[in-house]
Amino acid sequence: MAIEKLVMMNVVGKNEYIDSFVKEILFMENVQIVDAYNEIDNFRFTINVTEKNIKEILGFSSLESGIKFGSSDEFVKKLGLIREIFGDEFKIDKRYLKGDIDIDQVVKSVYQIYNVLHKKHKILKLYQEDISQIDQSIKAYGFLESAGVAMKDINNMEYFNYVLGTLSKENVQRLKRNYGNITAIVVHVGSDDDDEVYLVISPKDLERETNRLLRSLSFKTIEGLKPEYPKRPEEIIKWLVKKRGDFQEKVDILENEIEKIKERFREESNYAYNVFNLYKRIEEIKKLMAFSEENFYFSGWIPSKMKNHIVEELSQFEDIIIMFNEDVNDPGMSPPTKLKNNWMFKPFEFMIKMYGMPSYKELDPTPFLSLTYLVFFGFMFGDLGQGFVLFLLGLLIRLKGIKLGGIIERLGITSMVFGLVYGSIFGFETLIPALWVKPFHHINTILITAIIIGVAFLLVGYAYGMINSFKAGNYSNFALGKNGITGTVLYISILMIAIASLTGNRIMSMKLLVSIVVAAIVILFLKESISKWVKLKNADNEDHEEASVVERVFEIFEILLSIVSNTLSFIRVGAFALNHVGLFIAFESLAMLIDSGIGSVAIYILGNIFIIGLEGLIVGIQVLRLEYYELFSKYFEGGGIEFDPAKL
Repeated sequence: MAIEKLVMMNVVGKNEYIDSFVKEILFMENVQIVDAYNEIDNFRFTINVTEKNIKEILGFSSLESGIKFGSSDEFVKKLGLIREIFGDEFKIDKRYLKGDIDIDQVVKSVYQIYNVLHKKHKILKLYQEDISQIDQSIKAYGFLESAGVAMKDINNMEYFNYVLGTLSKENVQRLKRNYGNITAIVVHVGSDDDDEVYLVISPKDLERETNRLLRSLSFKTIEGLKPEYPKRPEEIIKWLVKKRGDFQEKVDILENEIEKIKERFREESNYAYNVFNLYKRIEEIKKLMAFSEENFYFSGWIPSKMKNHIVEELSQFEDIIIMFNEDVNDPGMSPPTKLKNNWMFKPFEFMIKMYGMPSYKELDPTPFLSLTYLVFFGFMFGDLGQGFVLFLLGLLIRLKGIKLGGIIERLGITSMVFGLVYGSIFGFETLIPALWVKPFHHINTILITAIIIGVAFLLVGYAYGMINSFKAGNYSNFALGKNGITGTVLYISILMIAIASLTGNRIMSMKLLVSIVVAAIVILFLKESISKWVKLKNADNEDHEEASVVERVFEIFEILLSIVSNTLSFIRVGAFALNHVGLFIAFESLAMLIDSGIGSVAIYILGNIFIIGLEGLIVGIQVLRLEYYELFSKYFEGGGIEFDPAKL
């Protein structure tokens, strides 16, 4: 339930085993590779100065970037040869890549397979293209079949041209409205899907005007009418069908031959496919490495807990040097973020990533988001029966491999818990007793409780924000920021004034509270100046001009407005809890009006389906809005980069 600790791993090894080394890194799936040349250039890649490491240290003076060495084009072309024959039927399978690989032998075998199949495959494609053209011609002549005229008579017209094509129904109406301006004979000869087919015959002298008109109507010419076919359309079609049958027979024979050859070489080709994918990735990774005459230099982020395991795996390589840099506070280092959560909170990482990844130094917001989302949803959608349906729906979706299913499962469980609290099952509030209150009978209690829960979670949000600012070394925001100590004191003071005004219960004197509010506002207004005066680290705008007085005034106004709006936003939590009950009452009234056993049951079932589907979706969206706008604004910036380890 935290952001996993990462360390930078720097490796120096011999060029002679670089392919095997990179293969091992890819198989680990625990290393996010960074540009080693850049690390060396910025003095973050260091080697212990010992006599044993002298060659590796001297190699720094003649380093070259891996961009000059890594080229995956060759293997992309070879993968293209395999795909040309086998399509996309092969998938990455590490079992093919264990042990030593003779890449030259693999290349040789692929060319042998390609040479055997390429010619047959090429002939097959030509036959298939011929069949496609014949199908096109059969379709085209089918529209002219009823004309009863030999095609040679139409093709050899001395003064007229013709064209067959389609118009959309919308353009057909435009054509009808402009019949008087048409310089051609337009005959409707059939339909093609959603379009209408027309034969257009026009004088050769007016060909330009006719073509202009047809273009304006988006007229699409039907291909397939050939001048070498002189007979009547029905005779041409009969001949083409026979010709197509001959070609199809040849295609079937060739496909059968090719399939037998493919079956013979399938395993070998699958092996080659995996090998080429491996070497393509190896060449891509080489671009992020650095090289001297004898050595390679490699850098990457790894989980700290994997250090011993990785050292053990890489110790198989002779004279390899492995170093770890745990100082992530270097300004030039930007560690990626790897979230680490238990089974309960893991599905909610999906919602975090939709907003953005937390930076490496932030607290992981997943547990807090998970708890608040579950509480808000359960409070707003509390029903034992409907929650059970949601749980089953989530279970089904999760089993199909959809991430959202795990979230829906948990929402269903909290809905069931709050259903017991409210004494509600499938909307009925008389079947089971409430452990707390019936929402519709205690409206004020529900609304006030919703605000209290919201305030509690907002205060936790402020605490998260302060911790994040402190961890990031932004002491200006920690002490003087709107989400820091000053902002929190301002919020609590305004809250206490509001409670005292509404209830008459005063924890502190009103004058003192007002004084605290004024002091906090002054501090927020002078935040930049105070930060520079006391030299707080990471003061806002320390390298820029200070904000103008007008900008500061508007910022203070925005802070005060957000305090009120953020707090009152949580009324919607109680309002939706009441709406949930009210919606079922509406369906219950309909069922009572029908006053029919089967009809009433049908209304109850439809009502529950409607509530689970539509209201469940709306409540889910509203809770997400509360998370993103009310709570995340207090502590979550989302400027991190997700840990993305190298893999095949």
